[in-house]
Amino acid sequence: MNDLDYQTSFVCASVERILAQVDFDPLSPTYGCAHLAYWRDKTSDVADMRRQEALLTLALLYSNEYPGSQWKGEPRLLEAVEAMLGFWCDHRYPDGSLDEWYKGERAFAAAAFTTHAVARALITLGEKLDSRLMEKSRAALGKTAKWLTGREDLFKTNHQAVGVAALAFAGQLLCDRSLTANARAKLDAIINAQTKEGWFPEIGHMDVGYSFLTAEFVAMAMTLWDDFSKVEPFVRVFDFACQWLAPDLSLGDEYGVCHNPYVSRIAPALLAPYSGYARSMARRFGETSSGFNGLKSTMGDDLRLARWSYQPLLAYDYARSFNLPEDGRRGCVIPMCDPCAGDALFREAGMARISRPRYSAALAAAAGGLVRVFGRENGAVFSDHGYAIGSNGGYETNLTYKRDIEFDPGDGGYKIVSPIFPVAKFMPSFPARVLLRAACSTATGSRVTRKLIDIIRKRKGTAINQSSANLSASHSGKILRRKVSFGDETVIIEDHIEFDTPVSVDRLFVLWSENRNPINRISLTDLVETRLPATITGVCLTKRCVAKEGLVPKHVEARV
Repeated sequence: MNDLDYQTSFVCASVERILAQVDFDPLSPTYGCAHLAYWRDKTSDVADMRRQEALLTLALLYSNEYPGSQWKGEPRLLEAVEAMLGFWCDHRYPDGSLDEWYKGERAFAAAAFTTHAVARALITLGEKLDSRLMEKSRAALGKTAKWLTGREDLFKTNHQAVGVAALAFAGQLLCDRSLTANARAKLDAIINAQTKEGWFPEIGHMDVGYSFLTAEFVAMAMTLWDDFSKVEPFVRVFDFACQWLAPDLSLGDEYGVCHNPYVSRIAPALLAPYSGYARSMARRFGETSSGFNGLKSTMGDDLRLARWSYQPLLAYDYARSFNLPEDGRRGCVIPMCDPCAGDALFREAGMARISRPRYSAALAAAAGGLVRVFGRENGAVFSDHGYAIGSNGGYETNLTYKRDIEFDPGDGGYKIVSPIFPVAKFMPSFPARVLLRAACSTATGSRVTRKLIDIIRKRKGTAINQSSANLSASHSGKILRRKVSFGDETVIIEDHIEFDTPVSVDRLFVLWSENRNPINRISLTDLVETRLPATITGVCLTKRCVAKEGLVPKHVEARV
């Protein structure tokens, strides 16, 4: 089973799971709500309106044939779509805006993503829908789309890209040229925000998964318009994202600020005439499968299943029309799979990509100096995340996202200087939740609050929501100085850790993982043969990863 068939079959097998999230009590005030924690469990005080996007999944399954699907024409799906549409129409603010994470949020993302889903569902179902509901949905869609036209979200560029697609499809459905014009204006704003390295800012930083998503939604709008005259910037961001694809076409979630490992299946089909990498990916997805690993970031739980389950179906539909360009151009080998690709440094993103005859590697300075190596012959993967230091009942670590970490391709290797931070995970307190609720009781308060939150997110280098990444908190006074040298068969990692005060050696841990398994926290005293003093003010470690030996360091040298 190829990747597209695998993912569509997974969606088909998950339909009952999707339906189980929806309130089907026709007497309930939340009839049609797809957020189980809100309408049934009462563990959320706001309905996440983005979960209504699953109506597009059900509309596509009801209308089209897919591998492993027995749902075409199934009346329960049409009933569910109509219930979910009704809830979406009735539970918006008077101006057409919606909430996603908290009451009063009036989120651009919620409006953009659901407008896209609703517009395409209405287009897909057409006269199959009840005529009165269709009229009601069109009116609601027009109001939410109008709300979008008066706003931009270049702070998270992928939201802006979804806004482009949302207004493009709403404009087509409603025959509203003003919506189409605003979609094109939003498209120009995205292009103007592109960095010299090709990526678009997310929370002021870089995220590979959202690079794919931005290219995907813009490409869908361009396909609808049959106008690819401005495709070049989005080919650049797509090709940039392809630099970090592992040989199995997966991503490391540590590479970007939002920790999003999403790999598009839609963009390869739509950008194939313009990108050699896209042609190569489209062929790969049509021949082999990444299995569950290829969909767990988008459909591995109920929240993401509701929001993203339509993507494999759209990818399958678009791939049906995938053809090689008329000149027969072949795809380009994905860089991590190409022993002749050479090295590529993206200093502003804090990333480097290395290709050698026996292995390829990603070096993420922005992730605290992460080194990830892929063996070509045996498929082995080794990831060195750095260190953890036990401290006051918790830990301190270099493992965080910070794009302005010192990063230089020095003589003989890449040099990284990473601060070591106390581990800090975001969890809002009860008073903070109450304050947020009060501040967002008006539309003006919501806008001001969102701007303040965005300032914090940019400074901390985290998405906060949907991310459990360590925050860039106050510097602990400890520093990791790392040098990584890449030979033909061997990667040498030389680390010098400096402490501002003496540290007990039994509180120092090495963080690494093998073959995509969870991170191992290994005591330094268990890893090295050298007898170290009980307390140290610094330590130098050398690790050698040899491709023919499976990449995991056999011996770690240490000296103080």
